[in-house]
Amino acid sequence: MLSEGCTMDFCEKCDALLQPKRVNGEVRMWCPDCNVYTDQEGTVISIEIDRSGDPEGGKTLVLEEGDDRTIGRPVNEFVCPRCNELRECEYWEIQTRSADESPTRFFKCLTCKKQWREYD
Repeated sequence: MLSEGCTMDFCEKCDALLQPKRVNGEVRMWCPDCNVYTDQEGTVISIEIDRSGDPEGGKTLVLEEGDDRTIGRPVNEFVCPRCNELRECEYWEIQTRSADESPTRFFKCLTCKKQWREYD
């Protein structure tokens, strides 16, 4: 439960969810799809539930300038097909086929930015 009202802000150009990102020490709202910053200020959210097990302590995640990671995606090491080496990659799954088939796994190399997918 949120202790104060907050709204989600969306990009006026593409309707993507805006994310807080630190630029030159100032937090600005950023569209990850358009790579555009807005003049809107980030909303500080305080959470009333027990967050003792949360390593971030319930803080709002703010991306650092130059960090190309996507909020909420896990990162692990995989062999990148472009680098041909074990690299740090973010990954996610999407159910692209019928429900009785396994989901498609997507990967993005954080070194060369190559994206690829794997099927079972």
